[in-house]
Amino acid sequence: MYKKISSLWISLLMSMILLCGEIHVGAYLGINWGRMATQKFVPSMVVDLLLQNGIPELRLFQPSLHVLDAFAETNIGLIITLQENFLKNAIEQKQIDDYIHERVKVYSEKGVKFRYVYVGNEPFTKSLYMKKQFNGTIRFLNMTRVALDKFNLPDIKVTTPHFTDVLTNVSKPSEGDFREDIKGKMLGFLDSINRTGAPFVIHMFPIYTVYRYGFDVDFAFFDDKSKFKIVDGNNTYTNLFTFIYDTLVSALAKAGYGDMEIVVGQIGWPTDGYVSASEQNAERFHRGLLQYIARKEGTPLRPNRDIDMYLLGLTDENMVVTDYGPYQRHWGIYKHDGVPKYKIDFTLQDRDVKPSIAKGTVRMPNRWCVFDGKTDHNETLVLQDYDFACEKSDCTAFGSGATCDHLSFTEKVSYAYNMLYQMGNQDMRKCKLLGAKMTTNNPSTPDCDFPIEILTAEVVDGGSGLTKKY
Repeated sequence: MYKKISSLWISLLMSMILLCGEIHVGAYLGINWGRMATQKFVPSMVVDLLLQNGIPELRLFQPSLHVLDAFAETNIGLIITLQENFLKNAIEQKQIDDYIHERVKVYSEKGVKFRYVYVGNEPFTKSLYMKKQFNGTIRFLNMTRVALDKFNLPDIKVTTPHFTDVLTNVSKPSEGDFREDIKGKMLGFLDSINRTGAPFVIHMFPIYTVYRYGFDVDFAFFDDKSKFKIVDGNNTYTNLFTFIYDTLVSALAKAGYGDMEIVVGQIGWPTDGYVSASEQNAERFHRGLLQYIARKEGTPLRPNRDIDMYLLGLTDENMVVTDYGPYQRHWGIYKHDGVPKYKIDFTLQDRDVKPSIAKGTVRMPNRWCVFDGKTDHNETLVLQDYDFACEKSDCTAFGSGATCDHLSFTEKVSYAYNMLYQMGNQDMRKCKLLGAKMTTNNPSTPDCDFPIEILTAEVVDGGSGLTKKY
């Protein structure tokens, strides 16, 4: 009885939040939640954060069953992903059917609201991590659509997100086109999603693109501080977002799909790991982006339109692959302990507020593992342990221009030792490195935080396999 009352209350609260949001804007704003981290929020905590902050949509990377349970009757729209490690072993339609039944059909009946099913992720990217292109995208798109239709789920759309490197490098948006080496596959993909009314989903990393193009970094923001602009016929571009978006619009038009819906599946600004990656710039970027979305300006090629998007991301992920750069582990609006890093108003009302703090996190004891700094240690062996600690933990804060780039040798070794210790849940065996010692004195510097992690009971199964047959 209590569970039913609680679910009804959550659903009522979310409906009230969404209603308030719809008074101001028509576009929806979602967020990505990845769990590639040693310390993770529990699903009920994430539901609470979304409800408190008025975030109506979530892209879930690892759709574990207990995570899906937490979203029942919340009215939060979900995107789940059929990941490559599942798809590469899926040979028969029945395997897709079983997955959709277990992760979508069953949970739809429990009151989980699914918006999209993503099939794979960025299959045509140039990234070294995904250099072997995933060739089964269209086949699996069609198989997933068949499975959803079989279970009478026609409103759930099937698509695949793509990174901006599917587009050619251009100087003007009107020149936009898809890369020649993928054009055949892309045309087949576009035909598939067009027939089912699914959107083209694009992932944008403005900090990556602005440096890749050699643009003024201020061009990535929306506050008109950049003197750089791009003139394309009668259209003028004063920020990177509209430049990229209209480059995609042009590419779609040339492919014969000029009216295809576009969803921005990932966009954000990192807070560490790279030049210009900071909490200040992340707040500046998101404030300008959300003001722009709320005004419904659209872009020069698609004016006066709502743009649906999903921010990247809810929390930092200290185990995610850094194929584009160290900053990829620092997309989070929240720190690992559930404290927001900066001000952002998810309701698009431009309030000068920080998001709600996550409730229920338990901080580990104030203990750090550091290097004693003694000069009689064999430096070669110390470097070996330093490299080992970084390899097994997360030293992305040492990136060029990052918050801990300025540390001395002793401080860097201490940071690496501590990260291994914290990411190992403060296991004393992780502090058995050369010159390592325990301390209760915080070794952080004014610019570089030596973190204390949170306790976690979460295990991520990846949502990539079936737990039972039906």
